[in-house]
Amino acid sequence: MTTEIQENFRPKSIAELIDDKHLFVIPSFQRGYRWEEKQVSDLLEDIIQFANDDTSGSDSYFLQPVVVRPCKYQNRDAWEVLDGQQRLTTLLLILKRLMCRLSNDDRETFEPMLFEIVYTDRPSLDFDNPDPANSIDSYYLSEAKVVIDDWFEQKRHTNLDGFKGSLLYNQRRQVKLIWYAIDASSSDRDNINIFNRLNKGKIALTSAELIKALFIMDNDLRHTQDPQAAERLALEWNEMECRFQDDKFWYFISNNDEGMQTRMDILFDFVTCRDKENDSDYSYREFQKLYDHCRSEERKTGGGKSEHKNALFDAPWAKDIRTMEDAWRVIKRTFDRMIAWYEDNLYYHYIGYLVFVGFKPLEIYNHLEEAKKTRWEKIPEKEWSEDDTKVELRKLIMERFKVQNSYLSKDAIDEFEYGREYVRRLLLLFNVETCLTNCNSRFDFERFKNDKWDVEHIDSQNDASLQEFNERINWLEHVEFILGFEDDTAAKKLRTEASGYIKQFKDRGRVEHNKYVDFYARINRHYAKESGQAEDDVDLTALKKDHISNLTLLDCRTNREYQDAPFPYKRYLIMKYDREGERFIPTATRNVFLKYYTDSEQHSSHLDRIRWNKSDREGYLKAIHRMVDPIFDSVVPPVQSENTPVTKRA
Repeated sequence: MTTEIQENFRPKSIAELIDDKHLFVIPSFQRGYRWEEKQVSDLLEDIIQFANDDTSGSDSYFLQPVVVRPCKYQNRDAWEVLDGQQRLTTLLLILKRLMCRLSNDDRETFEPMLFEIVYTDRPSLDFDNPDPANSIDSYYLSEAKVVIDDWFEQKRHTNLDGFKGSLLYNQRRQVKLIWYAIDASSSDRDNINIFNRLNKGKIALTSAELIKALFIMDNDLRHTQDPQAAERLALEWNEMECRFQDDKFWYFISNNDEGMQTRMDILFDFVTCRDKENDSDYSYREFQKLYDHCRSEERKTGGGKSEHKNALFDAPWAKDIRTMEDAWRVIKRTFDRMIAWYEDNLYYHYIGYLVFVGFKPLEIYNHLEEAKKTRWEKIPEKEWSEDDTKVELRKLIMERFKVQNSYLSKDAIDEFEYGREYVRRLLLLFNVETCLTNCNSRFDFERFKNDKWDVEHIDSQNDASLQEFNERINWLEHVEFILGFEDDTAAKKLRTEASGYIKQFKDRGRVEHNKYVDFYARINRHYAKESGQAEDDVDLTALKKDHISNLTLLDCRTNREYQDAPFPYKRYLIMKYDREGERFIPTATRNVFLKYYTDSEQHSSHLDRIRWNKSDREGYLKAIHRMVDPIFDSVVPPVQSENTPVTKRA
C-alpha cells in the first residue's frame, strides 16, 4: 500500500487537526448541527474516562469515522465533510472551551491553530457566542455550548491534564478518529481489508459504519466523473438515519433490544435475511462479500458490468442484486416499505404489535409475501386486497395464542386468569385493536415499549397481600382519602375507623395483623356490594378477582403507588395521571376506570364511580370479545361469497 493511500485512510489524532491547516466545509446537503445534551455529555465523559484510565491497555480512544474530500473554499485548501460533521463541530466547541483551562503560553500556542468549520449555506455561524435566536443551528450550538460550559464548571477543581493531553498533545494516549479522505486518483483505495484490520483491532467500528464505507467507496469508484454522486448517497443515508432517530417510528418497527449495534442495522438485516442465530456482524460480512465479488468481476470484465448472477442474498427481493448499486436500491426500497407501513393505520397497529410479541419485520414481510404467492397460484385472477392483508396479519398474531400447536379459541378467553402467559398479550391486543377500530389517535408504541407494565387487578384482590409497615399505612391513607368523597353513613364510619387505625398503628410502630386483615375485607365488601345489597351479604370468594374481566394493563410505577387500593382510589389516580399527561395510560385501561364499557342504559353501576361490580365486569368482557374475536376467528377458514366485494390495496 502506498504512503498516499495510508494517509488517506488511517487513524488520525485530534492533535493532528490542530495545525492551522485544517478547514472543514460542511456542504449544503448536510443537515445542520443537531446534537443534544446527552450526546454532548456522553462524548465528554467518554474522553475523560479514557484519559484517566491508564489500566485499559489501550493507547487510543477512537471516535467514529470522518469521511472527507479535498476541495477549495475561497481559494483555500479545505476538506468537504461527507460524514462526521456532528462530531467535528462538537469537538471544536469542546476545544474552544478547553482553551480557558490552559496556561497563557499554551493558549497562545494552541488557540490560533484550532481547525475551522464553515457551513456553506450558513457561513455566519458564530461558534464562540452562538445566538439561539438567529437560526435553528445557532440554537443547537448554543445548547451544546451550555452543556460543555456546565461540564467544565463541574470539573473546575478536577485535574484535567490527562483530558487536555489526549486532545492536544502528540503523546502516547490520544483521542483519534478514523480519517477517510476520498481521492479519485488512488486506484487501490477501495481495499476493504483496511477496514477489516481496523475493525479487528481496538477501533470499535459498527457494522453500519463499515457498510456505509463500502457504499461510499463503491460510489466513488463508479462515479469518478460525477462529483455529486457521493453527496447524493450521503444525503440519502442521512435522511434514513434521521428517520430512525424518530422514536415514534423506531419503536413501531423495533423493540430496541434486537442486539443491533445501530438503528440502521435493521435495514441491512432485512436485505441480508439475518436471523437470530447470526451474530451482529453478519450483514456487514454479506455486504463485504458482495463488494469483493463486484471488484473481482470488474477486474475480469475490464471495468464492465458483470453478468454473473449474485447468489449471496437469498431473498426474492434481492435475487437481482449484482452490484453495490443494486443493493443500495434494495435498501432504499426496504426503507420506503417500512415508512409505508408506519404511515398506514392497519400496518402500523398490527406490525407494531407483532414486533412487540417477538416477530422481526422480515418475518412479517415473508409471511405476507408467501400468502400472496399462494393466493395467486390458486386464484391468479383475484387481486390482493386490504382485507386479505388484515386476515394474514391476524393469523400471524394468533401464532402467539397457541397451546401445543393448536390455536386458542375465542371461548378460551373466558377462562383467562391472572398469571397466565396469554393475558398480557390479550390485553395489549385489546388496546391496539381499540385504537385501530375506534380511536382517532394511534397506540403509542414508543411510550409503551419504554416503560414496564403489569397485569393489574381493576378492583383490589380478595386477600391483603401487603406485608411491610409503610405499605399498609399507605393503603389505609389511600382508603381514608377516597372514603372522604362519600356522604353515606357507612362510608363515614369506615373513614373514622381508618383514621383511628392510622394513628394507632403509627403510635405503636407496628400494624396489628388481625385488625388490618379484617378491615381490608370490610373495605373490599364495601366497594364490591351491588345496588341495594348489604355488605355482610357480599361473598368475596365468589367475585373471581383473578378473572380476565378484572384485569387490565398498567405501568409498573402507577401500580406500585396504589398497591391493593380499592377501585375508586385507582380510578382517582388513573384520571389524575391521564389529565396531567405525565404517564402513558393505554386507551382501554382509561376506558375501564371511566366505566366506558358498562351499559349505561341497563345498569346503575355506570353512574356509581366508586364500585366495580358484576355488571361492569360483564360489560368489560363483552368489549374484549367484540375487539379480539374477529382476530381469533382469523385462523378459522371463513365462508365467503363469490360476490364479496374486493378492496384493492396498493
